[in-house]
Amino acid sequence: MTKENPLLLNITQAKFRLKFKEESGTYLNGIDHLIVGAPVYAGKLPLPVIETLNTIKVKDKQCTCIAVYGNRDYGVALRDLVKKMTNGGFSVVAAGAFIGQHSYYRIIRVAMGRPDESDLKIARSFGSSIANHSVNLLPEQIPVQLDRFSRSREYSALVPAFVAESCSNCRECVETCPMDIISPESGDYKNADLKTKCIGCMACVNACEYGARIDKTSWIMKFMVKLILRKASVTRTEPLLIPNS
Repeated sequence: MTKENPLLLNITQAKFRLKFKEESGTYLNGIDHLIVGAPVYAGKLPLPVIETLNTIKVKDKQCTCIAVYGNRDYGVALRDLVKKMTNGGFSVVAAGAFIGQHSYYRIIRVAMGRPDESDLKIARSFGSSIANHSVNLLPEQIPVQLDRFSRSREYSALVPAFVAESCSNCRECVETCPMDIISPESGDYKNADLKTKCIGCMACVNACEYGARIDKTSWIMKFMVKLILRKASVTRTEPLLIPNS
């Protein structure tokens, strides 16, 4: 959007999410245009994103909504994102669904290296084209891709395993985990109950250089993942732009 030094509000971090929920007005009052980006899990917005966006209340602010998914489908996530921001008082002037490398790419190679240069070129062009938009998008104008995952209220996730003998206690996984469920002392989950809060983003696996956190799973689960992502692994999907620039 040709703007220099944009303000970055990273709600991926659990501690900042808590602060943002309490003081969202403080962060948003001074902005002129908010770009909200969120990943797609099982065709839906992640619960931490939903909980955070529910706290937003503004007036006379513009917004662009972006969902990022792993080349399978974006489900209802983009429409729900537009709905959340509209309910929060924003005028949504543009929306898009972009593709990123799938979190489970170690099990099956899906959207490898994305976003690639072609995706980024589209994103830059899209940003330039919407810089002066003022027409409001309504949630019902946003297409959905409905399947049994996006229709369901349930989330299914592969939970990374912890290999204690490989842990160097570098704490990279602790800093990276968006759910704040990894112990800084042991590198393992803080407790069994918190382990169930894992959203399967694989951020800790990506951050660990020592193989202490791995996306190991049963052969049945591996078979199911490969079955679900088979088409996405061989078909390239292009970003969805609304309005189409």
